Amino acid sequence: MDKETKDKLVKAAKKKSRSLPIMVMESDWYDYNAGARYLLVIIALSQRTSETAWLPEGLPAAYKEDKCLGWCDMTQARLAARRGCSESQVQKDIAMFRKDGVVQARGWVDPVTKSKHLMYRVVPEVVKERKRPSQDANDPSRPSKFAEPSPNRGRFTARKQPAKSMAAAAGVNEDDA
Repeated sequence: MDKETKDKLVKAAKKKSRSLPIMVMESDWYDYNAGARYLLVIIALSQRTSETAWLPEGLPAAYKEDKCLGWCDMTQARLAARRGCSESQVQKDIAMFRKDGVVQARGWVDPVTKSKHLMYRVVPEVVKERKRPSQDANDPSRPSKFAEPSPNRGRFTARKQPAKSMAAAAGVNEDDA
């Protein structure tokens, strides 16, 4: 390994703050919903970081002032293509993100084409609040997939014995067997 590569790795390790996509992956937002979490990472990765990037025509003056830094301006169709799902699923997930306060949205209507545009921003403060305490593979500290475990889950009851239900399904009388 050359010195330059080694220096970059050491510098990255010394960073105290993590990038937003990594913070999303290390949070417990949307555990057991990999598609939603992946879309959240896509939005975080797609947020503008360059002041010299192209800005869409018809953008309101207020949005031009901040140069849309920190906002993702991908269309929902393009987000769906990146994620590999339908546009309606992206709409449902973004509605869920907005309801949960993880994503902010702002938009405008193009004066010429009258089409609606939306931009999205992952809120880092909200993501930080839900950071898992440990990222150790042996201690992921994730909540249960099920809200409350059933006390009778997986047990047979006196009413539902396998032999009785199978015999009844086959039309066999218990006395004949």
